[in-house]
Amino acid sequence: MDLSDDFPGALLLRSRRLSLRGLRYGDINTVQALNGDPRVARWLLEPCHQGFFQVAAMIAESNRLYRERPGLGVWHASDDAGRFVGLYSLMPIEGSDEIEIGARLRAEFWGHLYSVEGARALCVHAFDTLRLPRLVGFCDANNTAVPSIFRRLGFHAVGDVVHFGKPARKFVLEAASRRSLAAQSTDRSSLPAASTA
Repeated sequence: MDLSDDFPGALLLRSRRLSLRGLRYGDINTVQALNGDPRVARWLLEPCHQGFFQVAAMIAESNRLYRERPGLGVWHASDDAGRFVGLYSLMPIEGSDEIEIGARLRAEFWGHLYSVEGARALCVHAFDTLRLPRLVGFCDANNTAVPSIFRRLGFHAVGDVVHFGKPARKFVLEAASRRSLAAQSTDRSSLPAASTA
């Protein structure tokens, strides 16, 4: 693995406060710190890579996905001051045709609606740019905060499942219902603008 030839980190999209771009090897240390925070790791369903070469391999895999399935992958998110906020993702689920939306934020950014803002921008990207028919999302069965975020985005719960070998709740948002929710929304001030690059 040649880490000296870094990936470009191309911009995917911007929302009101966030910029999402491709991952680079230069992000290894910040991703390691995020994954190593026990406050973050305790809620993750998927394996949490903390080793240098594990994170480097994840970044290489994300860049392969950017090439092979443009618009899908894991993205580095920073705020308007350039601070690393966390990771957002649209990932194909192995063995199915479903695409999973996800977010993993640094604990200091919890409670400031960054999860809603970034996920909403990714929903716009998924449905308006990629023309995906639906998105799915999962959270730890004991997580009480994430279900309200999914509901705020228009997702509905479809039941308890096992995801990455752990008990989880599954949520779904269909493109058609998302469009009807957007048309009915009267609280436009809470919708951060998103533009795809």
